[in-house]
Amino acid sequence: LLRVLDLSWVKFEGGKLPSSIGGLIHLRYLRLRDAGVSHLPSTMRNLKLLLYLNLNVDKEEPIHVPNVLKEMIQLRYLSLPLKMDDKTKLELGDLVNLEYLSGFSTQHSSVTDLLRMTKLRYLAVSLSERCNFETLSSSLRELRNLETLDFLFSLETYKVDYMGEFVLDHFIHLKGLRLAVRMSKIPDQHQFPPHLVHLFLIHCGMEEDPMPILEKLLHLKSVRFTHKAFVGSRMVCSKGGFPQLCVLEISKESELEEWIVEEGS
Repeated sequence: LLRVLDLSWVKFEGGKLPSSIGGLIHLRYLRLRDAGVSHLPSTMRNLKLLLYLNLNVDKEEPIHVPNVLKEMIQLRYLSLPLKMDDKTKLELGDLVNLEYLSGFSTQHSSVTDLLRMTKLRYLAVSLSERCNFETLSSSLRELRNLETLDFLFSLETYKVDYMGEFVLDHFIHLKGLRLAVRMSKIPDQHQFPPHLVHLFLIHCGMEEDPMPILEKLLHLKSVRFTHKAFVGSRMVCSKGGFPQLCVLEISKESELEEWIVEEGS
């Protein structure tokens, strides 16, 4: 009769979650955050009433996730592992009730699975080298209720400049955007969501000063650059820019030598 089970930080013998987990058929909430698990049992397909599933396990080694999530059609919240083994192939297209999805990888799932997840409000996508960015963009276009979007990179995709394919202006409800993809310069302001409030840029390798573009985004309240988001030496915030900005974080930008803040910026 158990409804809620939190196994965070539990270390399992041999890295295997016991198959008896499948007997807890009334579970609504299962959390395995940072648990010592490298293999999930196929009996998890019996957990058809789950609303919340956090599989963001210990990241020491890749985890094998059997293709059983497709049967958990009641799920509202799903957090997938950041590292999954090469054998993991997930079908998620039937999870139409999802509102929160993190760890979605184009290496382990089809981007077209996103097409039907129209209730999504939070999405974190990990791009693989084989990702077709055009297909991903068209799938995301249907997610009109998105409020927060994270684009993460794998080591292979970090070599690819996605700048030319970046257009998210159709996300009218998007408030938060995190970009961890390579781009030599920031996209034009018209390519950003019109009501963007929070922007986090990491590992982008931008060579051109992004401030002349970002300061024109009228609703921005927080901007964060970190870990070589910007690799240029000079940054200028001009008069009248950033009319609503409350938070600006510039950290781990080792190439930055000069930052000019004009009066009235």
